[in-house]
Amino acid sequence: MRILIVNYEYPPLGGGGGVLARALVRELGRDHDVTVLTSRGPGLRPESWEDGARIVRVSVVRRTERERASMASLVSFGPAARRTGAKLIQQRRFDLVHTFFAVPSGPAGVALARRGGVPHLLTVCGADIYDPTRPLSPERFAPVRATVKRVVGASERVIAISKDLADRTKKLTGRQDVDIVGIGVEPAVLPPRSRPADGVTRFVTVARLVQRKALGAVVRSVPDGCHLVVVGEGPERATLERAATPGRVTFAGALDDAAKAQALADADAFVLASLHEAFGIVYLEAMQAGLPVIAGSIGGQTDFLTHDENALLVPAGDPVRLGEAMKRMAADPAKRARMGLAAKETAQRYTPQWMAKEYLDRYERALATEA
Repeated sequence: MRILIVNYEYPPLGGGGGVLARALVRELGRDHDVTVLTSRGPGLRPESWEDGARIVRVSVVRRTERERASMASLVSFGPAARRTGAKLIQQRRFDLVHTFFAVPSGPAGVALARRGGVPHLLTVCGADIYDPTRPLSPERFAPVRATVKRVVGASERVIAISKDLADRTKKLTGRQDVDIVGIGVEPAVLPPRSRPADGVTRFVTVARLVQRKALGAVVRSVPDGCHLVVVGEGPERATLERAATPGRVTFAGALDDAAKAQALADADAFVLASLHEAFGIVYLEAMQAGLPVIAGSIGGQTDFLTHDENALLVPAGDPVRLGEAMKRMAADPAKRARMGLAAKETAQRYTPQWMAKEYLDRYERALATEA
């Protein structure tokens, strides 16, 4: 099968949507001919062979950071992707086009699928449907909402990464046949625990330090006898440092994979109660490390987090409830261990192999409908 994947971000650019695409590409690339059409960023070549696929990167305006896209880069991706994608379609016939994000990738993906006369599959990933902190989020901004509705309506199949996001997509666009496929995460290889046995309960969070993550409530909630390690960088760092309980929070900054794995290995529990997560890959990464989770009670993470089994679910942004949950985790090591084991067992079901199998099933259904 020849597959054209269109995604404005692909590692090392971007966040969860790029990680999702790469995990899928690595599996599909074993047996299928995969081309990825994405943005070019600092230090990246226009074309390369990675993850078993041909990676084609188009030049966009003002993409100066690998971690974050500018508005200009988002707007310019569509026209650039259409031009380059048209050349790719002239070079070879693809069987289908699979696009990640209704905006900004969606319009280009739909146009290329129509140009090639093949089915278009769309995966909605989060902020393209809902972000409570963005003024241009589709539920707030009519022009973006109209574009999302057009892309969703023009796609043969629409897939959401969680039930929460599927429900929001249905409400936003009116389309009811939205499928759900979660995200598969590569199995973790953890280093040995390196921290001393000092009697302190160690919590860890891994996140971009942005408003949506609601970390202000977390850093203010760390109880006596506990410590929180914050892994990540972002524009909210200075504000969070001022809000943190003195002596109870360490800001580790952005860490490479090995250092992040060590931070997880040295922790007793993971905490992140965002205002919204479309899925929450970081929860699964923590769960693979055998960590019980404290998370928000609304969002895509509730597909795999169950209160009092592998997690404690609390209202996002509520420092009182967060503090109470952290105290419960700290006070009962035996329960913490049971929850951590349950978390690890749950995470083991969300593999890239499982995810690729689910997507191949959707591809085959789309192609059968077109035949």
